[in-house]
Amino acid sequence: MDKIILLFMLASIVLLLKKEPKELFLTFFLPVLTMMPVYYQTKLIPGIPEISFWSAVLLPIAFVWIFSKHGEGYRFSPLDVLILLHLSLVFAGEWHNTTYKEAQKVFYNDLTIRLLPFVMARAWFMEPASRIRMFKTIVICGAIVAISQAIEFRFWFNVFDDLLRKIWPQSVPWGGGMRRGGLKRAAGPFGHPICAGYFFTMFVPLAIWLWKNDYFKLKKHGLWVVALCILGGITSISRAPIAGIFIGFVIIWYGWSKNKGIPTIFLACFLTLTSMLVVPKLIAYVNVTRATAETEDQRNAAYRKELLDNFDEVIAEKPLFGWGRFGVPVIKGLDSIDNEYLVIATASGYTALYAYVACIVWVLVRLTFFVFTRDPTSQEARLAWCLIAGVLSAAFTQFTVYAGTQTVQFFYMLMGFSEGLVQLGTFDATPQSALTRTIGGDDHGYHFSRTL
Repeated sequence: MDKIILLFMLASIVLLLKKEPKELFLTFFLPVLTMMPVYYQTKLIPGIPEISFWSAVLLPIAFVWIFSKHGEGYRFSPLDVLILLHLSLVFAGEWHNTTYKEAQKVFYNDLTIRLLPFVMARAWFMEPASRIRMFKTIVICGAIVAISQAIEFRFWFNVFDDLLRKIWPQSVPWGGGMRRGGLKRAAGPFGHPICAGYFFTMFVPLAIWLWKNDYFKLKKHGLWVVALCILGGITSISRAPIAGIFIGFVIIWYGWSKNKGIPTIFLACFLTLTSMLVVPKLIAYVNVTRATAETEDQRNAAYRKELLDNFDEVIAEKPLFGWGRFGVPVIKGLDSIDNEYLVIATASGYTALYAYVACIVWVLVRLTFFVFTRDPTSQEARLAWCLIAGVLSAAFTQFTVYAGTQTVQFFYMLMGFSEGLVQLGTFDATPQSALTRTIGGDDHGYHFSRTL
């Protein structure tokens, strides 16, 4: 039954006979990536990496785009080299710790998961119509997932996983349900509730931009999409992603303010009060061990603190190439590394971590320079603030989560949007709702509607 994945590949190939790669990327790949769990895989031939629903769709699209369309829309960026450097360092670390064959498989997977979505999303960002359609497809699919997560949250039924799991011939990861406070932590198609919350952390800001700039047929439709995306983050009951959504709100509020004096004063007062009241309690809260913790939340906080304390020595043993993706030792029962930066450092060494952080810093610095050299009320400046909110919130969330499942592809696509905006500089951001509208409010007596 796992061979149903091949039907998705066949559909992608057949559709490519009639549709452009860009069209199929927008209308087929993005929904499949968002709503089909990536941990359901099939293997065709021994020695060849497994295929999932999303890769079955993407690979034919990428093949035609590269070899037939010659990478239409692609513009070179130094960030391409920086990402390739990171992937090469991961490859070198894996080869050093295992075999060339295993390292080759890891490199292929990383190219498909990280680099391809990054360059393809950036290429099609350059065209106004495809840019808006990409944004809308992602957030609307996210809203649909959020509705299913509300069902899962209330009735403990995962629409995207439970039925598929029953017919799948092999065992798949991420089984079972996680709860907090007696409530189901909704995971949707993302496999883990933290990954689900992390997805919405990245794309709530884009939903806000689309809503505020009238890119939905009706204003209330955009508001519903924003509300549902926020709901998706909340039903995951994951603290860091929910905090990331709040951070995104603050960044957008600051960036979109015409007079930044008031937001600056407010944030300064808020941070001062927080440091005086919250920080001492937070230190006392986490200054416990798992053995002395009184609540589950305290145990989770203690666990993450112990990760940082104990794995520092593990990384120091192999700082250059790490231990390999599957060779990281388990110490003191710390078998789950809930920190993406720590995952990279332990598996691939500090060099790969520095390259990864450099990619994020590159994006944030470029966007920051961009917003302060543009009219703050322009559509592109406001979009840049939303992208800063998404990337910065994602970078914050990765301190408490392994960035897995399809959140990896979406994070690199988000970086692709960011780099594409800086490369493009400016764009025609005429809202779709403004393409056909009555202009002029005076009654001239002849009652004809003048339209654009």
